[in-house]
Amino acid sequence: MDMASRITKSRRLVLAVSAMVASASGLGGCGSDGAVFPFQTSPPTSPPETFIVVEGRPLRRRGRLMVARSRCRARSVLRIAIPGIDARRRATLASHWRRLAELKHASIVAFEQLHGQLARLDAPDHLLEGCIRASRQEADHADRCFALASRYEGATVTPGRLRVRGIPVPSLVSVATDSLRDGVLNEGYAAWVADQQLLFATDPQVVATLRTIARDEAEHAQLSWSIMAWCATRGGEQVRRALLDEALVLPHLTPSPSVGDTALAAHGLSNVDMDGTGCDRLRTAVVERLIDFLPDTICKSSKFDT
Repeated sequence: MDMASRITKSRRLVLAVSAMVASASGLGGCGSDGAVFPFQTSPPTSPPETFIVVEGRPLRRRGRLMVARSRCRARSVLRIAIPGIDARRRATLASHWRRLAELKHASIVAFEQLHGQLARLDAPDHLLEGCIRASRQEADHADRCFALASRYEGATVTPGRLRVRGIPVPSLVSVATDSLRDGVLNEGYAAWVADQQLLFATDPQVVATLRTIARDEAEHAQLSWSIMAWCATRGGEQVRRALLDEALVLPHLTPSPSVGDTALAAHGLSNVDMDGTGCDRLRTAVVERLIDFLPDTICKSSKFDT
């Protein structure tokens, strides 16, 4: 394909996606052990919905996000004063890092499930090893976030139990589209958000945590590209067409609600993408990269060629 044709095809695909961005819906609240929250993408005929970014690979059951409510032990951590952080801010930061820790804890299981799915599909060793590495990294993230939650809470915060029943039946299509949405977009965006939050963070423990998350989430996004490319190569036209359909409904991700407190930002709580333009730019870049390994014949016969 010559450069002019590639640019034309890319613009059509990007415009098709951009034209279908919807307004926010949201994800919030706390749940009990094995709680299930709405995190279901639209069917291919509907415009993309908006979700708060999930820090790490989402663990889902029947399209809905699963997390386990963390637990606080008796006040077993000495409540050390933190300069610039009063009781209200401590509670806000404790809630923030506790939520991230719960999501990271769920991501451990998500990568374990992905490993099991890929093993059933007879995926190459380097992809299986990548999932094992990612699961261990998410465990490290969870430990770091639980430590921060405990610090601000003044009590030891520990993960709850996740009741997960078996590994979802895998298919090349489902693994590929999940990798596009939950890995390439979501984890890529999580890496970008952590990088931006580092610009405002000054607390050494928070800085070390955000730096680790940003580096590892970027690696996980690249792993998802590799998984998606392998599925597309092995599954052929069916997988490639499914990826094009999924590109139309990639969710519009946004960080947690706006926080303009510089003291909180110093401890890792800041909204760095208030209008969602950061996510929009990433989604556009993802779509442009996607078409590079999709045959021109598929794009010409798809709904993007309008």
